[in-house]
Amino acid sequence: MTEELTSIKVVLLGETAVGKSSLISRFVEDKFQTNYTTTMTGSFFTKEVFYEEQKKKLKYQIWDTAGQEKYRALNKMFYQDAKVIILVLDITRKDTYQAILNYWYKELKENAPQNIIMALAANKNDLYEYEEVTNDELVEYAKSINALYKQTSALKGSGINELFKMIGEKILSSENIEEIKAKEINENRKIRLESSLRDIELSKTNSDVSNNNANNQAKKGCC
Repeated sequence: MTEELTSIKVVLLGETAVGKSSLISRFVEDKFQTNYTTTMTGSFFTKEVFYEEQKKKLKYQIWDTAGQEKYRALNKMFYQDAKVIILVLDITRKDTYQAILNYWYKELKENAPQNIIMALAANKNDLYEYEEVTNDELVEYAKSINALYKQTSALKGSGINELFKMIGEKILSSENIEEIKAKEINENRKIRLESSLRDIELSKTNSDVSNNNANNQAKKGCC
């Protein structure tokens, strides 16, 4: 018997053209995007993955975000309630790594949940001969921020499933499972409470309307 968790929200962050959209396309559909289109706001994808060892299934809700500076303010609404953040860089462009150091990681620490799972995806490793950031440097950085790390290639399809396997195993560890369950229970309670309050307010409103109608009728009768 499997247990399905349906609220694993994953958000990809990083500079424009690092391959965030291509990584998602490869993971979700096993396809490589040949026509590149800049993500302006956010795109949403889902994929269910069964983890044999844990006998559990996770449904990933994956958000692709804009890397361009003029759209960055919109990203906050995507990752504030995320469970996983994947920081993506292009190993052939050192500026994309510098952006993670100087902007994306700080932005994440200031706005994302404290217990969020972080991962670092060093994309385009099929172009390793043009790399401007070494694997050793990235391994050390990932350790320093307590992030999972994997070199990936959306073009070749390498490292992506392995990265999500690492993420899934991290999520399905006993500690994270209890945190997720507790949060989902609290969210469900909040939804039920808000629904009950709306019903009470609606009932009160209907009662007030009925009383007003009755008073108006009485006034008409006495005059």
